[in-house]
Amino acid sequence: MAKRVSFGLNYDFTNPSRERWTEYYKGVLDQIEWIDQQLPFDRIDVTEHHFYENGYLPSPMVMLGIIAAKTSRVNLGSAVMQLPLHNPVRLAEDALLIDAVSGGRLRLGLGMGYYHQEFFGLGIDLSHRLSRTIESLQILRKAFSGEPFSHSGKRFDLPEIEVTPLPIREGGPEIWMGGEVPAAIERAAKLADGFLVFSPNGLELYPKAARELGKAERDIRMNRTYWAIIAEDPEREFARVGENWLRLVNDYIARGHLSPQGKGIGRRPDFETPQEALDEGLLFLTDAAGAVEAFNRDIDQGVTDFDIMPIMPGEDIDGASARVEYLASQVLPKLKLSDHPSAGRSLAPIS
Repeated sequence: MAKRVSFGLNYDFTNPSRERWTEYYKGVLDQIEWIDQQLPFDRIDVTEHHFYENGYLPSPMVMLGIIAAKTSRVNLGSAVMQLPLHNPVRLAEDALLIDAVSGGRLRLGLGMGYYHQEFFGLGIDLSHRLSRTIESLQILRKAFSGEPFSHSGKRFDLPEIEVTPLPIREGGPEIWMGGEVPAAIERAAKLADGFLVFSPNGLELYPKAARELGKAERDIRMNRTYWAIIAEDPEREFARVGENWLRLVNDYIARGHLSPQGKGIGRRPDFETPQEALDEGLLFLTDAAGAVEAFNRDIDQGVTDFDIMPIMPGEDIDGASARVEYLASQVLPKLKLSDHPSAGRSLAPIS
């Protein structure tokens, strides 16, 4: 039976002014409470970076715990946390605690990270990121089993321990992974419960890799994340918040994550104007009709979960809320139902 796809909002909590932190966090958390109580979104995700000048969220599990206490309906997730930067036992404890407090609403979205300063600043060797990722995933799975375990590996050597609180559901929180290059996509297909799609190539490569591993269609699950401005008058909205979005893009480029054509990685700023970045195809700028068409196309390719960034760095929160409400009223009700066997597994109750 066809079911609706899930739709989430992804927060990075950037505060480029570097001022009035308490007021800023309160404003964003008030928006999240409003969404939980009044709008039909299924999930609130947070993401992670360290040492960004704009205040990008460095403590996703702390923030997810806060959000868990302030909400009662929406699911919670990380999209993404940089797994090699964390002690996997402590991460397992935090995840199990948040999952218990929230009544089983947590999903872990994990990645390997890439920016040298984050690794060096936290005292972790960048060359160990792959081995730390693999072993950390093994430890998380053992901890989420609810049984005592030990681990002996290249990066972690643990005596027999039992992590508490015990999981409140079999297998603990789901673990999803992101990735853009073929090796990372294949790794996600092998090790994760679902795939976080950040670039279109994953829509083809991930299902192919998962099927080659013998995964059942029900377990081939994709969540697509967009940088998007969806508004009744998208050009006018882009004129209002394009400069805010440009800050985000140039921060990523300066750290080597994006490489626009003809531009050198690590130079800042790589884009001088929002229009220049828009022309590179880095932003989905559209009205409701265009959004419905694009999302339905993704649904046809097997996407059952979506994420949109609701607030651009430094943007007025009320303005962002108007866009969120437009998305909820003009886009979500018009999305087609999905026949994919995993559809509906990430839904939150509609209040």
